[in-house]
Amino acid sequence: MGNRYKILELIGEGGMALVYKAECTLLQRIVAVKVLRTQYSSDKEFVDRFRREAQAAASLSHPNMVNIYDVGEEDGIHYIVMEYISGTTLKDLIKKEAPLPVNKALRIALQIAEALKHAHERNIVHRDIKPHNILLTADGRAKVTDFGIARAISAGGYTQTGVVMGSVQYFSPEQAKGAPVGPQSDLYSLGCVLYEMLSGEVPFQGESPISIALKHLQEEPLPINRFRQDLPQSVVSLVDRAMAKDLGKRYPSARVMIKDIQAVLGLDAQSEKAEDYPTQVMDSLTEGTMTEEEQRSGTGKTWLVFLISLFSACALFVFGFIYLLPPKQPVQVPDLVGITLNEAKKVAGDYGLKLRVVREMHHEMQTGLIISQDPVAERTVRRGREIKVVVSKGAETVHVPDVTGKSRREAEIILEEARLQLGEVYTELSSDVPRDRVVRQKPAPNMVIQKGATVDLYLSLGPDYDKVEVPNFIGHRLVNVQARLASLGLVFDSYELRMSSYPEGQILDQQPPPGSIVPLGTPMKFVISGVSPEDTLPNTGEGNTLGLRKEKKVNITINQGPEDQNVQVVLEDNRGRQVIYERLHHPGESFAIDVESYGQARIFVYINEILSYDEKL
Repeated sequence: MGNRYKILELIGEGGMALVYKAECTLLQRIVAVKVLRTQYSSDKEFVDRFRREAQAAASLSHPNMVNIYDVGEEDGIHYIVMEYISGTTLKDLIKKEAPLPVNKALRIALQIAEALKHAHERNIVHRDIKPHNILLTADGRAKVTDFGIARAISAGGYTQTGVVMGSVQYFSPEQAKGAPVGPQSDLYSLGCVLYEMLSGEVPFQGESPISIALKHLQEEPLPINRFRQDLPQSVVSLVDRAMAKDLGKRYPSARVMIKDIQAVLGLDAQSEKAEDYPTQVMDSLTEGTMTEEEQRSGTGKTWLVFLISLFSACALFVFGFIYLLPPKQPVQVPDLVGITLNEAKKVAGDYGLKLRVVREMHHEMQTGLIISQDPVAERTVRRGREIKVVVSKGAETVHVPDVTGKSRREAEIILEEARLQLGEVYTELSSDVPRDRVVRQKPAPNMVIQKGATVDLYLSLGPDYDKVEVPNFIGHRLVNVQARLASLGLVFDSYELRMSSYPEGQILDQQPPPGSIVPLGTPMKFVISGVSPEDTLPNTGEGNTLGLRKEKKVNITINQGPEDQNVQVVLEDNRGRQVIYERLHHPGESFAIDVESYGQARIFVYINEILSYDEKL
């Protein structure tokens, strides 16, 4: 692009753009390039608006923002060049760890608020604050991305089927009703993000984006302390004020919200750095010299006594000057990790401290950022103390070897020799690659990637492969499953309705059953939920055709395997077949779930869509 940016790999896709990892050949650094999709690039008015907004956002510079380096166009392709962040999104963190510890959630919210304050003071409103737009660096620093882009899209009147511009789960009420949007809208969205970090749930859920938007306008979310009873009242009040529907009750500015977050965290809300200690009045340094009264009383003493006294006074004065002067005032060492060397020198100087680089080394942090420091942050030292820091030389990179045509074991050995790791292994049909040989790989051969990164392999099922394993569709919505069947080599045949208490359209049973090995093109039949009954299911008694109600606690242990394992628990009883639990777990975890069943019942536990075991209840 522009003879300056060399595209390395696709790292993300959104409704508006594709995001690539790229190398800036001029400055020799890794960047992220966001390329507008065709439907946007073809509209001149939108492109002009997009460029203006991106250029305005490029004027922002803050440690908690993803910096925009460049805006360009080549052969009708419009793109922006941004800082590349090697890390994850806040949404990924929430999925894995929510609910987050209170202090961790508040510190992330504080960094987001700091970025918003910087933008709002320069008349730039984000309009699409959500966990997906918050990147987390390896050292935990939060960085907000896509400033100003939402404004360009919404002003252009673009929508996609079933999508409301901005993320409806984090919409402010004024966005939901199409009213003018200002800085307080970003603070409402930040309140929604904080709510999700602390509870693990979004404030509102619904069947469609429109229904969720209406809830932002008309309903109050469940009190956050219903999810966590350990939350201090100050945290509950902070979330409530950020998400107030009435602008008069909501935080008026990011600055005010920052002060409240700092107060809850116990930080100094008055200043961001330590002030010099006030001048102190010290005791007299001439203690031990003769007073006027003593001089008068000693008038008659001999010259020898006078000289001895004078000598003693001088000695005491020198002693006091050297040893009794007040020491240099103590300060707390600032946190320098994750910022540039120039920034660190300025911060250290503000605290009356010095800085010395003792080492440079390869690290996943961006080149020029500080990796570690000694003494560590918040340690109390005297002014003038030297802080020793280690600076990043950037990630060490390697070239991806070509393993196509190799067996899985051969490919794994080659990757190890190249100082890379084997990632996910998939299978796919191939007419010319032998069975269990690599058809393709991701990233592609000869690409330059970080040492220690993973490479995914796609193994051939063989030219003569004509069968497929049927996935478990039970518990999913039929409309979603129909869209997947063709890609799996299966064909939709028919469905029948069954009255149940589960959501309309949810699959209760399937034929062939999950795990079956069937020929390609096999037709699939489904039993789906019809209209739900008005009343809840009875326990026992006259007129109950469901059978005896039973309750049992089922204990589940996750065996060794991949880091994230999708655990799905399916219950089959007189009501039909239903998914009663689904969540990601780590190897070695143990947990229990309470199961309520009617009549003859059996429970099935699937790990990564493979039946682990089943049990009669």
